[in-house]
Formats: sequence, C-alpha cells, structure tokens
Amino acid sequence: MSFKIDSYSFFETKLVRITNTSTLEHIDISTKGGFLNSWTLSQETGHFDIIDGNNLQDHWKHYESNGFKGAKMNPFCCRLQNGKYNHNNNAYSIDKFYLGAHALHGIIYDAPFEITQTERKEDSASVTLYYEYQQFDKGFPFKYSIEIKWTFTNENKIIVHTKIKNLENQSIPMMDGWHPYFKLADTIDESTIQFFDNGMLIYDKQLLPTGQLSHQQTFENPTKLAGIILDNGFLLDMNKPSCKLENNKYLLMVTPDGQYPYLQLYTPENRKSIAIENMSAAPNCFNNKMGLQILQPQSVWLLTTTYQLFYK
Repeated sequence: MSFKIDSYSFFETKLVRITNTSTLEHIDISTKGGFLNSWTLSQETGHFDIIDGNNLQDHWKHYESNGFKGAKMNPFCCRLQNGKYNHNNNAYSIDKFYLGAHALHGIIYDAPFEITQTERKEDSASVTLYYEYQQFDKGFPFKYSIEIKWTFTNENKIIVHTKIKNLENQSIPMMDGWHPYFKLADTIDESTIQFFDNGMLIYDKQLLPTGQLSHQQTFENPTKLAGIILDNGFLLDMNKPSCKLENNKYLLMVTPDGQYPYLQLYTPENRKSIAIENMSAAPNCFNNKMGLQILQPQSVWLLTTTYQLFYK
C-alpha cells in the first residue's frame, strides 16, 4: 500500500494522519470538529504546511478568537442575525458563540466526532467520522447526524464528503460549509486568486447580506492579493466552480459540487493565509432564505468539495 493511517491523541481530540508513503505528503484530521488541520507537502518542499491550522495543545482555549480555523459551519454559516430565526411558526434563539450581537459559525464546530471507518487503497486512503447532534442548544432543538469522509489521493487531492441526515419526524432548516485557511508561502500577498461568479453578495455594516448582488466579477482573471482585504461572499458560476489560489511554486484548486454554490473569502490581518469557504447558503440564511435547505423528515443530504495542489 502507498498510504498509511495513524492516529495521535491531543487532549480533547485525536489527530488522524493519512500519509502518502511514496511522497511523505500527509494530512491531519481533527476528530474534534471533524476538520482538516494540516496538509504537509513533500520533503522537497521542506515539509511546508499549506493549511493555517490550530494549535491543538492549548485545550481549544483560542479556537474562536483565532478565527475558527478549518471549522465545519453547520447548521448555519457566518452570522445569524441576533442569533434568532423562525421555523414552522416557532421562534428560536441560539445559545452558542456570539460575535457582537450575532451568533457565529453554527453550533457543531467543536463537536466530538468518532472514527467509524478507515480505508486504505493503492491510490488513496480515507477516514470516516460521525457525530449525532442531541439538541444541546435550545435554539436548535432538532436531532440530526453528520458523517464526514476525508479522502487523500496520490494526485495530491483531498476529497471531503458530507452526509447529513434529519433524524426528526418534522422538517428542519439546514446549511453546511467549511472554513479552511490556506497559505502557499509565508504571506498571501504574492499569491493570486481567480474564480468565476454570478455576483458578489452586498453586505451591510454588520456583514449581513442585504439580498442584493454586485456584478463586478473582479476575480475572473488572476488577481494579486497584495493590498486586497476580503470578508466577502460570492454566488459562484457553477459551470466553472473552481477557486484557484496560485503563486510561483504552487496552484491550489478548490472545487465544490453543486451543493456549495456560495463562496466566502476572508483575509486575516496577519496576511499569512486566506480562508476559502465553500458554503451551501449565504450568511443569515435562516432569515433571508438565500440557499437555505429544508431537510424533510428522515431525509439525507450529500455534499462534496475537493482541494487539489499542483507543483510548478
């Protein structure tokens, strides 16, 4: 086999490491949160890690304040206005994390996923994680399950499949997204970004969508990130869904399936990385309904996104 799978304990979590034994490239998946925390390139690169991940040895003390790196955003993404929404003529108010007046990034970003399966093949290896939400937040009193399958292939590609099942006998509101931070060098300023969109979401001063779109299509050509500050959402052109991050050494392609038509980009102040966030819906979707999925009783929703790195 060209791949091996190991696991390491870090306080409240385990790291599952999938290694391509031919190239020594490897990825680390955190069972707490179920996210990608590291993607380390081959020895020729000096084992450069293109993920701006988390220090898991600090007992998660700074996870939220450090930007929710890698987070599984579910059942809502980004900001939920005042943490409140209505569903089936009932009003709900989220208890989980708030930034200012608004609930942020869902309620399961620190959930304790369990490993249910690992699989090794000649050209890939995968780990499957499972979490069953048990109504711990009174603002989302609906049972559902999430299964995440991370696959690492010999094409230096990561494929992440998400399976969400409504365990209730009533419909529930749902959104899904990812919040990884990527870096191709010590700063993003020398990198370019390119993608095709059908409009940029216009946000108000609280970063909530107004419902309007701007059609400037600024990033149809490779655009250098130096001097550009982003905390913006876009409606992708799903005929050309890939977002490309590139510098003189690497090309990263982030390619969602049709279930993730929204793209959020965020550049932190330190300019070390950029968050490229595939999302099924817009921020505040529980209220503005932009991309909101209503899962019917016992129904299943499947979503996939892919990250692939090319050496130049």
